[in-house]
Amino acid sequence: MAKKFQFRLEGLLKLREFREQEIKVELGNILKEIAFVEDEIVKLHQHIDETYQAQENVAGASATGRMMGFFPAFVSAKNADIAAKENILFALRRKYDVKLKDMYAARGESKVIQNLKEKEQMAFKKSVDKKMNLDIEENSMITRSARSEEEGESA
Repeated sequence: MAKKFQFRLEGLLKLREFREQEIKVELGNILKEIAFVEDEIVKLHQHIDETYQAQENVAGASATGRMMGFFPAFVSAKNADIAAKENILFALRRKYDVKLKDMYAARGESKVIQNLKEKEQMAFKKSVDKKMNLDIEENSMITRSARSEEEGESA
């Protein structure tokens, strides 16, 4: 019965691949956060546009001073929110870049071990094939020898 190939660093390879998958999940989460913050920024810009339109509508009609004072304060608050969201977005993009470098490093580490596994697997396969060929050759020599003895006895 032929021995099965066993890679001695299989546990380490699985750990490295797990770490790589973990980083990919983290990258996905960061991308979702980035998309969410970008959507919030777009919504804030829409709110500002809607506020300007409402201000124009109110300005045409009779409006109180308190109502007219609301619009600039609202717009400045939304602009402050936009600036805060852009800071968050910048931080998330930096975090994404760092995680991307971590993912490249993790991928490199797992790839090195994977290449070592493939190399050892090929060497194992060659040795098994060589042993099998030797066994076949030995069996064929025994068979030839037995046939030649039979021919010698019958003659």
